[in-house]
Amino acid sequence: MKIELLKEPQLEFGNDFICDDPKVGISLGGFFSLTNNTHRSEIHYGIIGTEANIAEAIDWIGAFDEYIEAKGKEEKVDQIDDAVIEDGEIVDINDDQLSLSSLLFLKTEDEIQEGETQRLNNTKKVNKKNNPDFIGFNPHSKISSSFINDESNNRDIPLSKLMNILRDKTINAFDKAIRVCDLYIQAYDFILTKSISKPAVCFIVIPSEVFKKLSSISFGGKGYFNLRRHLKAQLITRPQAIPVQIILEDTITQKKGSLQDLSMQAWNFCVATYYKSGSIPWTLSMNDKHTCFIGISFHKVLNGEQNAIRSSVAQAFNYEGKGLIFVGEHFEWNEHEMDTPAPHLTHDYAYNLIKKVINEYKVFNKNMPPLRVVIHKTTSYWDAAVNADYAEVEGLKSGIRSELGEDVKIDLVTIRSTDIKLLRETGQYPVMRGTLLHVDDATGILYTTGYIPYFETFPSMAIPRPLEISVYEQESSLKKICEEILALTKLNFNNCNYYDSLPITIRFAQKVGEITQYIEKDITPPDKYFFYM
Repeated sequence: MKIELLKEPQLEFGNDFICDDPKVGISLGGFFSLTNNTHRSEIHYGIIGTEANIAEAIDWIGAFDEYIEAKGKEEKVDQIDDAVIEDGEIVDINDDQLSLSSLLFLKTEDEIQEGETQRLNNTKKVNKKNNPDFIGFNPHSKISSSFINDESNNRDIPLSKLMNILRDKTINAFDKAIRVCDLYIQAYDFILTKSISKPAVCFIVIPSEVFKKLSSISFGGKGYFNLRRHLKAQLITRPQAIPVQIILEDTITQKKGSLQDLSMQAWNFCVATYYKSGSIPWTLSMNDKHTCFIGISFHKVLNGEQNAIRSSVAQAFNYEGKGLIFVGEHFEWNEHEMDTPAPHLTHDYAYNLIKKVINEYKVFNKNMPPLRVVIHKTTSYWDAAVNADYAEVEGLKSGIRSELGEDVKIDLVTIRSTDIKLLRETGQYPVMRGTLLHVDDATGILYTTGYIPYFETFPSMAIPRPLEISVYEQESSLKKICEEILALTKLNFNNCNYYDSLPITIRFAQKVGEITQYIEKDITPPDKYFFYM
């Protein structure tokens, strides 16, 4: 076994500027779309909410036009931004149903104490490297763009209607949530069908009273109904849908207790909205531009009996972070009969799924077929020797080669959580991000989170939990595969963070699965991944 430190991946921004930090890159080079001619100088948006919410949202977004100094504020709750991969399913530790106290079983006593020490260290002063001033979303900054609101694209929902639903004692909480969602859907349909000039993105503001009472509802004794996920699922599947962003009233009024600096809010909101408008904030700086990265993960179907029904989610990305999503058919997985809770695919399921992914990717990628395909899967790979009925390896390889020929290079990689940890002998910070322990030629322990020398800190409240990287079949070295995984943790355009704990191939398969479980079986979900952000 050996340990090495992988270099921090570089990103490319406008004007051919290269660096590893998204905020620095945007501040000095501007968005990458300035280089590849997809830049939008104006982002037109609409808002749905109460009359007061609309006015408050316009003011909140308007504040991002100007330069915002980062001032720093003490976090009132422990912000955990990590995830655990369990039996093929990604469990976000920030999930609505989980509280910090319910997650302490994931930590040792030393880790709990280390987390508290880290929290205190991180709140002593403003780290301008980790939390820089916001440069302003306007035509005169390097961003070279502005937000435009046409009042005709705003639809107000009378507060009295929402309150009448909340106070109605003749219906249960689930029915109340559905009726609230119906009001937003009707307003959204009006924007889609009646707008003279349809906006690029629509913001949905949820009043605090509605969110407090209906955000999460016990559903059938087996799980929870999530208001935001259900509402987004209904909106993005409307004919000719536009991307939406759901915002809580307490965010725009700045009453939410755990809010970040306004500067950090601006960075995250503006990058996510810019990407949803169809432009590219940054891209990976890599020589290999002909690889298709595909992530395959699994999730339980909301109404599955005894949680036995599963569905797969596959996502394909190129080096620019352009992504397509594909939701597989429902299938039953009997963990007792199969002797494992981790789902696997039959030969035909895998063959048909991957053929669709590759075929659509070629069209999406300007009809340029990839020369190499890398699959990141959240469960191990089964071949015919393991189980003849679930020969997913043969199905995946046959499907890829039927579309790309025999010369295509294929890497089959499993990414999952591990209990293995590396510890530093001295110091108050954890091991460095990019640390790779080579267990053997096909297995490594990779830290996608950890201490970052550039920040002079570990920019998180969570104890870093490494990933186990296992390669079933490889054309590339383990080091190259891990370098790519580390790079793909920097393509989460849902925020402007330095990194994510998971590569985009896996992270957004999780987000897609959370939403698609609220989509009816006979409705085809949109295939662009910015709809699910």
